[in-house]
Amino acid sequence: MMYDDPWKLKKVLNSSDVGSLSRLLLPKEMAEPLVAAVLGYDENQKEGMEVEIWDVDTQSMHSLVFKRWGSSRSYVFMANWTKDFVKRRSLKSGHEVAFHWNPYANRFHFSVLKSATEEDFSN
Repeated sequence: MMYDDPWKLKKVLNSSDVGSLSRLLLPKEMAEPLVAAVLGYDENQKEGMEVEIWDVDTQSMHSLVFKRWGSSRSYVFMANWTKDFVKRRSLKSGHEVAFHWNPYANRFHFSVLKSATEEDFSN
């Protein structure tokens, strides 16, 4: 039996993801196949939509605004990203984070898969 990795959206954070912009940018090609289909997202909705995110590592619920990012057509999680994730979880550039959609709970699940220090020690 093959293992089906539930973490469909994985991203190694960069400086803009953990900086003062308070947003996590997900490239279109990474997010669109899962996110647009799962959420039935209206790409013309400029203000975005509030989504619940369950942090499976800390067993805590958070709300972020999810939207399509203008000209780049990428997707972003914004609003409380810095406070609820970057600062609370001490996220840094180089950390690998992941999301997946739970259709039964109607929310995203979030996890830190690899910390920057784990990456440093493995080299």
